[in-house]
Amino acid sequence: MNSTMAKTFFLSLILILIPVASESSKTDEAPLSWKMRHNFTAESNESTNFSSSGGSGIAISGEPAHIGDSLRASVLVSNSGNSSGSVSLKLANLANVESFEGAPVNISPGSTREVSVYFSPSSNGSNSYRWWISSFEGPDPESLEGEFSVDALPNQILDATIESFQWGDDGLIIDASVHLSSGLSRNLLVQVSVGTQGSISLLQSIIVEADPGRRPLEFHLGQPIADSVYIEAIPTGWTLAEESANSSQISVDMPSVTSSALMVESSFVPSKPTPGDKVIATISLTNGDNFHTKDGSVRVILSSDKTILAETSVQSIIPGGTISSDVSIPSWPEGERVELEVHWSAGGVTATSYLSIDSNVADEGMAFPFDVVSAAYGVLVGILAILVGTLAWRAVTTRTPTTSELGLRDTKEATEARSRIKKSEISCTFCEQRLMIPSNHSGGVRCPSCSMEFRVGEEETTPEPLISRSSEDNLNCPECDQTLRVPIEKRPAISRCPVCKTEFLAETEGV
Repeated sequence: MNSTMAKTFFLSLILILIPVASESSKTDEAPLSWKMRHNFTAESNESTNFSSSGGSGIAISGEPAHIGDSLRASVLVSNSGNSSGSVSLKLANLANVESFEGAPVNISPGSTREVSVYFSPSSNGSNSYRWWISSFEGPDPESLEGEFSVDALPNQILDATIESFQWGDDGLIIDASVHLSSGLSRNLLVQVSVGTQGSISLLQSIIVEADPGRRPLEFHLGQPIADSVYIEAIPTGWTLAEESANSSQISVDMPSVTSSALMVESSFVPSKPTPGDKVIATISLTNGDNFHTKDGSVRVILSSDKTILAETSVQSIIPGGTISSDVSIPSWPEGERVELEVHWSAGGVTATSYLSIDSNVADEGMAFPFDVVSAAYGVLVGILAILVGTLAWRAVTTRTPTTSELGLRDTKEATEARSRIKKSEISCTFCEQRLMIPSNHSGGVRCPSCSMEFRVGEEETTPEPLISRSSEDNLNCPECDQTLRVPIEKRPAISRCPVCKTEFLAETEGV
């Protein structure tokens, strides 16, 4: 009974609650729909919406183009969403796997930006591409994609040629040219280099804007050390054809300097060396020509037997330049006066300086290579022996007058007769040194002062001395034409040629 009553109560309660629940359900339907719409709108406010601005599509700039030239593709993209986002423009060559991607561009809500990418056609003729806008925040917009094609011309041919060269007082001048085949005007980097003994050095580098056709170029390279010249034309921002010859080379004959334009000066430390000592020679070399000297060597040579006393290498010297080099002479030669030759050889050209250096000959009077006491005893014994011999000789000559008359007296008289020979005073015809010679002498006389020889006592006139004149420190031997150095400030002076040993009078020309 109780159970039946309970079931009835619950059943009645359910019947009462069903209508109420139904009304409640109808009441809650509207707020739920509002909540769903509200949630959708919130998501929309946080999203981007990219589209083409006005349906403009893709634009290509840089045509006409050659293979390898850089072209620019661009698209105007608008963001109608409520959030900023970044996009980039991508290209894919339909004929191969080559692809290109531009830099990312951030587009704010309600803004329009240009998105671009650079690309280069890889084949002659038509090149087809697919393009699309790639979004970094979501799926790529389907409306921003498409295809296009560009026509590419063959690569242009570039040739560079060295046509001629000349050496002058202003240095090396190169005439060259570049030739560009038909097409666009191009920028070139032109480099000029010189080579010597396999080593290449860049001298000049310039930017040239070349139009289709031939353009002449001239380069002034100064005074380089070179046996060849190179030129190369390098394209900047474009690709040349494989058949191009954009480099050229030419051999150049570097002019040689003349020996008369080279000067050699020397000094020695000590200035008056002692035989056997080490001597430092400072040699100054001057290039008075308009061209570089070549690398060479300097030798200090003993004139008497051509012994090489010292030697060193010498680098090239620029026109008008001077360099100094110290060389060591290990052992100074014997002799009171040493005749030297300094040879400067540079590429087959030789300049020579002749020097006469006085040596410091040591006084050996105090050096005794023997026992002094023993020598003194010997001297005393010798003196005693002379005294005894003299006394004995006098005794013999006194007892034997006949022998004395036949022998010693004749010798003594002859000696006294010779001492009575009359002498006269004469003057040297070269240096005016006063000399005493026998009055009856006829023939040659050598002056001890200037070492010149002249004749006396003969009716013919005395021959004139050999004379050499010049207006500079260097002059030539009148006998063998050898060049030697006699400073102008020391003239007139008697000089001796170190080669043929001829003595002559050195004078200043015009004095």
